[in-house]
Amino acid sequence: MEDDKRKFLRFECLIPIDLVEVDDPNADPKEAMIDNVSREGIRLAFDLGHAFQEGDKVSFQIHKPDENRTCRMTGEVVWAKPFGKKIEIGLKIGDTERCTKSELLDLGYNAWRKHQKEIDEKDPAEK
Repeated sequence: MEDDKRKFLRFECLIPIDLVEVDDPNADPKEAMIDNVSREGIRLAFDLGHAFQEGDKVSFQIHKPDENRTCRMTGEVVWAKPFGKKIEIGLKIGDTERCTKSELLDLGYNAWRKHQKEIDEKDPAEK
């Protein structure tokens, strides 16, 4: 059995973001989805079309309409792999411009709790 290298608890979530490769400022942002978040990193999924490599620097922004602001963060690709018709990448969170890591973790935790509540409220016969 392969050892799990994860240091921190991960929260499954669905948070839409815009993703841009730092080394290509003219690149169009890609719509991506954070599907899990931890204190140190995130896993993203997005449509095929760009192959990120380990070590690539990326920037992403999360729109927070409830607060009328955008959080901007950077990260480094730790791994990348195809997954069906999508690409998944693991990012180690780096510099933050207008959002703290704790805010990102709070977003992930809140999305996870909302999903858990929906599961708990389902009819027991459907579980």
